[in-house]
Amino acid sequence: MSDFEHLKSELAGVHSYLPTPFLPDFKLDTDGMKQNVAFHAETPNENLIVTVCGAYGEGFTLNLDEHKDAVAAAVEGADGKVHVMAGVVGGYGNQHLMARNAEEAGAGSIIIFFPTRARPSEETAYSYFRDLAESVNIGVIAFPIAGNSENAQFWDQDGPRVLERLAEIPNIIGFLSPATTALYDDSVKFGKAVNSLVPERYLWVAENEGNAMKTFPFGCRAYTTAAPAVTPLASLKFWEHGVNGEEDQMIEVFENHLEPILQIRGFGIDSMKVALELLGRAGGPPRPPNPRIRKEDRPLIADILRKFPELGDIISS
Repeated sequence: MSDFEHLKSELAGVHSYLPTPFLPDFKLDTDGMKQNVAFHAETPNENLIVTVCGAYGEGFTLNLDEHKDAVAAAVEGADGKVHVMAGVVGGYGNQHLMARNAEEAGAGSIIIFFPTRARPSEETAYSYFRDLAESVNIGVIAFPIAGNSENAQFWDQDGPRVLERLAEIPNIIGFLSPATTALYDDSVKFGKAVNSLVPERYLWVAENEGNAMKTFPFGCRAYTTAAPAVTPLASLKFWEHGVNGEEDQMIEVFENHLEPILQIRGFGIDSMKVALELLGRAGGPPRPPNPRIRKEDRPLIADILRKFPELGDIISS
């Protein structure tokens, strides 16, 4: 088995998308990042992958030095016990520098968020991912974001062919199927189309639990989520049942252990930071222009957390 085939196997599982902690003055909290990742390193983490500096992790607000420092802090916190993936966001120039930063900081892989402002041609999309992937020697997950109707139409029609051509790049080991919460069927369609063109070539990653439940039966073997920042064991159980075809058990875990936590996410990008603070870990404010949650929503988040016996005793008031 090649190194990249081994990495593809290693990345099958739960991709925990962590928020980036900031200090009250909006400076990067590297100690907080290290602490939050160390939590995962010291708890059961088989099949858990930590992803930092992505879109949910406010990667778009980081300058290049901060991006490298955040990834390095995550790697230090992981202490070799959990895989660290780094988000690569922005535009062409920044993404090339972020990719190299992530590799130099010790990340095991990167996920490339394709820019969404314009509808690309097949050749442009192919060369964009190819050039970025070939600039590093670590694993790459390609995320062809369907940001607007034109982009969604392009990836739906031409995206599978782009992934077929990218199969020649050995370190592109997976893709995150593009979809919104209203387009789960499109996510299934995209992944099935890619797998029909290049069977078993890629790790198929779903975006969030809703997409995961739809795509597990068709060969998806990983998914992204914010929930493991709070409940990693529940997320891992959900994934295990899903990939093993145990639908009833998967749904039971989702409804009783994950859906309440995901309600927190509905309060906005700041919500999981507040949850982490309530659990004694690092959060801090979101960077402007992202808003803080309303003061009156904070106790509502605490009430959700208290529903779980393993969390209730450690929630700060």
